[in-house]
Amino acid sequence: MGSLKNEIIGTWKLLSYIEVPVGGEEYVFPIGTNPKGILIFSPDGYMSVQISVKNPIKYDTEDRLSQTDQKIAARSKEYIAFTGKYSIDNVLCHVIYHIDTSLNPNWEGVTQVRKLDFEADILYQKSVEPISSNGQMVHAYMTWQRVPKSVEIES
Repeated sequence: MGSLKNEIIGTWKLLSYIEVPVGGEEYVFPIGTNPKGILIFSPDGYMSVQISVKNPIKYDTEDRLSQTDQKIAARSKEYIAFTGKYSIDNVLCHVIYHIDTSLNPNWEGVTQVRKLDFEADILYQKSVEPISSNGQMVHAYMTWQRVPKSVEIES
């Protein structure tokens, strides 16, 4: 394989997202069994990820700031988003996210590492260090499919 950066540049559509507790208990689908999402790696070293439940409950109006705190809190539990720079470790086959902005403010300024594996146009990611989710430490597993440059993304 050539440079890992050359392998990941582009847009990826989420196929699955699961979390496995560090103790090895039953895995969970924190964003549902059929989530949607996009992961973008740019050639200049920036990345962005957006992950959501497939069919979110809609707000009452287009004005997001006029929603109840309960509705906004519920939506934040079914959405993952962050962006920043990324770097590559070709030897360990890792991508390192240097998070600048995130829906989760505790992730801002944090570094997260993902182990990468490829199978044709499929990208498998696993969190190297456990993350805290719903009161327990878990490893996050994401499966992505490369989006061909000429194809529109379905929602």
